[in-house]
Amino acid sequence: MSWEVTEEEVRRMLALPATDRAVNFFQLVADWEEAWGLQDADGWVVGKDTDALPLWPHSDFAQACAQGAWEGASPAVVPLDDLLDDLLPLLEEDGLRVAVFPSPDRAGALLSPADFRQRLEAELAIGE
Repeated sequence: MSWEVTEEEVRRMLALPATDRAVNFFQLVADWEEAWGLQDADGWVVGKDTDALPLWPHSDFAQACAQGAWEGASPAVVPLDDLLDDLLPLLEEDGLRVAVFPSPDRAGALLSPADFRQRLEAELAIGE
């Protein structure tokens, strides 16, 4: 499931402070039941400086960040169930964090997998 995002919306959202992007991230992921990461030939990209897996609420935001060290990486969808049941436990096991909705020039909110899960599940509970 996805929606259309204009170039202006991408620029506007990526210019927001990290805390505002995080609020939008959890709302959108809860609504659309998917997140987006970047993958390259080696698999999921991870921020070398942050030891965090970056996630976005839409492929267009991920694509806008596929530059620099992530040049050539492609957006890849993570369905909500896979995120909660598979990916977050793997990140926890590997000692990695989640970078929530980073922009090309600003870090996203860095959360432990447990904190990420708590915030996402709280947002999901609002929609029930």
